[in-house]
Amino acid sequence: MLILPRNDLKKQELLEPIAAKFQKDREYLESEVNKIIKSFDTEDHVLFRRELINFNYLGRDPYKGVYWLKKSKLSEEELEKIAARQKKIRKIE
Repeated sequence: MLILPRNDLKKQELLEPIAAKFQKDREYLESEVNKIIKSFDTEDHVLFRRELINFNYLGRDPYKGVYWLKKSKLSEEELEKIAARQKKIRKIE
């Protein structure tokens, strides 16, 4: 069973393969998104869906109730920003 780690960089290792299951230029109903996420045997599909949106893998239109793939992989620049944020968090803890 997949459990999301607290570390945002490590989350990408789990989120990226899920995002890769979505097709560009296609809209998905929430039930379809949930089905794809659940196929990965996730602990909490709602949390995974939220994180896919938070990290901009998926877009969401709450009025239409649809989702779409924005990107299947984060850029090096985005990963570097996440790494820098993680360093700051470790210093605080």
